[in-house]
Amino acid sequence: MSKYSKLIRDNIPDLLDKNNLSYQVKILNHDQYKQGLKWKLIEEAGEVFTTDNKEDLIEEIADVYEVIEAILEANNITSDDVNLVKEKKAKLKGKFRKKLQLLNLINSEEKKDLNLSIKELETIDKAEVFLQKKVLPQANILDKDSQLLKTHFYDFNRIDSSFLRLKIDTKWQGLAMSNLGFYSWQIMIAKYSGAFAFLQTQHQSAIAFLNSSDNEILKEKYLTQIGKENCFYGVGFSHLRRKEKPLVTATVTEKGYELNGFIPWITGYDIFSHFIIGATLPDGQELYGIIPFHNQNSSLELSKPLQLCAMTSTNTVTGKLNNYLLRKEDIVTIKPKNNIHLKDQENILHHGFFPLGCTFASLRIIEENLVKLDYQEIKETYFELKNQVENLQDKMLTAMIDKNISFADKLKLRVEAINLAHKSAIASIITSKGTANIDSHPANRVYREALVYSVSGQTLPLLKDSCYSLIKDN
Repeated sequence: MSKYSKLIRDNIPDLLDKNNLSYQVKILNHDQYKQGLKWKLIEEAGEVFTTDNKEDLIEEIADVYEVIEAILEANNITSDDVNLVKEKKAKLKGKFRKKLQLLNLINSEEKKDLNLSIKELETIDKAEVFLQKKVLPQANILDKDSQLLKTHFYDFNRIDSSFLRLKIDTKWQGLAMSNLGFYSWQIMIAKYSGAFAFLQTQHQSAIAFLNSSDNEILKEKYLTQIGKENCFYGVGFSHLRRKEKPLVTATVTEKGYELNGFIPWITGYDIFSHFIIGATLPDGQELYGIIPFHNQNSSLELSKPLQLCAMTSTNTVTGKLNNYLLRKEDIVTIKPKNNIHLKDQENILHHGFFPLGCTFASLRIIEENLVKLDYQEIKETYFELKNQVENLQDKMLTAMIDKNISFADKLKLRVEAINLAHKSAIASIITSKGTANIDSHPANRVYREALVYSVSGQTLPLLKDSCYSLIKDN
């Protein structure tokens, strides 16, 4: 039995009778009828959107006309009423003949901050085409296949080298992308593959760190080599967030610094060539240096890639440092004690844009399921979640340029993004029904990605507020 919950044309029951089909219908009251017509208009407009030939387009537009006429009649509106307003709007705002597309609406007081450059917009659009064509169709495989992820990552660089040079200066052939542009990029890329988004952001973080270094010789050595002979960089300093005994220590030697300890998380083994290591000096200062993944001695021992519940293809490993010599020329920077905690507070929204992309990925699945199921409840869920994520996206991007917004308010937005990603992922699973339990199902993958984004770059305030948000009254 096929189940429906939609408004139908008056003669459909007669056609079903002629075909000896059994069915159930109900007569709506007037308020239900008016609401049903609105949903029908959305349904028919969707058919217009997906039609790609002239004959079908004419048929679908005819359906839209029919629904609009019914809406007018149901609400006691005449065509003259509509045409009068239509003509007024055309005189005031024009028609749609000039093929204009609005890219940004910029407040005059914030023009410099809010405006993405044409180059940024073009870069994001160009990257999205690649992700739509190459990454999305293989997103479930990419989540587990490190070789395929590596191939796509290298291809990404070959298409446009600026894709993996977003936050570095033009002096180093970078795009010098604005914060607004970069976080818009992060939302966009997370819509298509969590593994791809996570891998590239490790590299983007590393090169931004190098770009801010005062060591010009180091920058010349590494920033000019990005992409050449597969030179890409990762990071290995999240352990500095831990407030207990330092996991990696550094002591001064004649040639540089001697590193010892355990690195719990380094992403990009056999994909990246180097990574930035973080270590704690005896006085508590934070030392950052760059080291190769593959060493000629045993002073750095790396584990096999960890088997993660999501994004395992990113080849995350652990490492042991045993009297590793970090030479002076490979020092990126030395930061004050607790600098990473201060930066985490300043950048509390940084990892929050991935959950937004994850929510959009869930909405894509829900929308596909809506075509199959066509239930009123799913429609309402889809549009409500879509409205929530679009509003939250606007708030978070605005917060990135609002110098007056407090840390507490930013933290609240970050928690909202995490919870919305989980809620939307659950909706994608429920609407996918039993097939979502299949390991390769996209709803299964997106749900696991939401799990990762709930702990990525996690700080103690975020942990506490995320937990509390699960039990407090809305």
